[in-house]
Amino acid sequence: MAAMKRALAAALLLSLALPAAAKKPQAAVIAVPPLYPTRSTEPIVFVWPPENMPLAAEGEFILGSVAPATAHFTINGAAVSVHNNGGFIAWLPIAPGTFTFRGELALSSGTATAERRILVPIPPAPLPGKLAIDPASLSPKSDLELRGGDLLTVRMKGTPGKAARFRVGTDDWQPMRAVNSALGTYEGVKLIAPGADFAAGPVEYELGQGWSSVKAKGAARVSASAQTPAVATVRASTAGYASVKTGPANGFLMFPLPGTRLPVTGRDGGSLRVRLSDALSGWIAAKDVDISTSASMPRAVTGTIDVAKTALGAVVRIGLSEKAAFDVQPSAALNALTVRLYNATGHTNWMINDAPDFVSEVRWRQEAADVVAVTILLKPAETLWGWWPTYDGGSLRLELRRAPKISEKNPFSGVTIMLDPGHMPSATGATGPLGTREMDANYAIALAAKARLERAGAAVLMTRDDPLREVSLVERPKQAVERGADLFVSLHNNALPDGENPFAKPRGFTVFYYHPQSLELGRAVHEAYRKRLKLADEGLRWGDLLVARQSAMPAILVENAYMIFPDQEALLNQASFRDELAQALVEGLEKFLRSARRKP
Repeated sequence: MAAMKRALAAALLLSLALPAAAKKPQAAVIAVPPLYPTRSTEPIVFVWPPENMPLAAEGEFILGSVAPATAHFTINGAAVSVHNNGGFIAWLPIAPGTFTFRGELALSSGTATAERRILVPIPPAPLPGKLAIDPASLSPKSDLELRGGDLLTVRMKGTPGKAARFRVGTDDWQPMRAVNSALGTYEGVKLIAPGADFAAGPVEYELGQGWSSVKAKGAARVSASAQTPAVATVRASTAGYASVKTGPANGFLMFPLPGTRLPVTGRDGGSLRVRLSDALSGWIAAKDVDISTSASMPRAVTGTIDVAKTALGAVVRIGLSEKAAFDVQPSAALNALTVRLYNATGHTNWMINDAPDFVSEVRWRQEAADVVAVTILLKPAETLWGWWPTYDGGSLRLELRRAPKISEKNPFSGVTIMLDPGHMPSATGATGPLGTREMDANYAIALAAKARLERAGAAVLMTRDDPLREVSLVERPKQAVERGADLFVSLHNNALPDGENPFAKPRGFTVFYYHPQSLELGRAVHEAYRKRLKLADEGLRWGDLLVARQSAMPAILVENAYMIFPDQEALLNQASFRDELAQALVEGLEKFLRSARRKP
């Protein structure tokens, strides 16, 4: 089977290859066989949702194909529009329990049927008329480890209009207030006293008063400690990176490198609260760190700051007594960069600048008792192209990149562009109604873009240069740095979360950026797509996506079309449309490069 897959992949690669060298660059778009597999001979094929998929929603989209495409097709009695290639997508209401989508296709020989079942959770039964507490509503739901000064917030749902209170272990009862009287939701808050130290115990809830009250105990156990905090040391996680978030399930705050030490000041289930400064804490996954209860508290001390000239710009080395958590903030004009080091003390007596043609000055200050800020100012007319942080021995090494030399005659000449065809065999991405895999569509678009970019004079690299190659998310931006790329473009095709109505608004292309130096690239490519493509424009968006967080160079992620719509899937299977996407991308990249050249 593996050999067969590789043979098919090789055939696909050959079919998508560039025209032979003997052909002129202006040759017509080569004929490319469809990306989707051989269509099933079954009259009705459901592709999504999978059988017995659990889904908590009021509606769901279902997609697949029918044959023949001209036959009348219904799902649960509702007529479904079918594309001329047989693909369809429908949006239908669903009901709690084992819900069945029943498709019926009117054939000359009779009616063909097919079914697809999903599991929709049954809502909890209403509370009885008498006094009651809903045990499923009790919060917190995971074990908590707290310290003095923390606020413990508890919640429950019960019979409305009653007195409510809670306590932790054998502590005194604390009042709860009604948050929504009609729904019977209650909330209570307890300030953990300074120096509090008690063993883990459950939260007990009470509704009503006296003999008529009811009580319940939550599954979560809460404790407090006045002991010296443990220390977490970041290790290389299985994902290849660790992250500190603003809350246990919130957005990213920073990405500490392996070896960084952080004081642990609390726990919420599998997340640890870590102290970054007196004024800032974050949350890191317990699985990404090693914990010691005997290690000294982290406190990095800065030493000499050295700036060395490189072919790409400069390398700034900040001497440190140990690895510190840090974040990097470029200025709005991209003419300066500030590195904030946490749990750190400044003791820098020397700063050496051997790259004065790019870096004009370096400044440092003790911004807070435990935060050191190092600001790197570029020379006037210089623009920060990107940066890449690593730890090198006893220093934080920050590679600063200036804009590459861009030719006025041909802006692509001498520029290296990394194309990233999203997904891979172990994570194929979205699937179209006819079975087209996003992994394959992304790869085909990348090859079309590579052909046009090389004809324009660019050097082109691909993160996935084999259709069956496994390339992790973390490896993709690293490849761009290690292989010397100047720009990074990740190519994808879109889908929707389950439970979202696909027909609620027009769907089409989107361009995402993350860092400020990527905004102008995103704008240029988005504008080129908007002018050239007839698909709906879903805009230029800021997106906290791993590959878009590439910081060493301008980087964007493009969602070219929607895999799940039959008409857009059909377009993606046309070489002419993929070439149109490639042409839009090239036009956007060229506009950006010309603009970047004019800035100085």
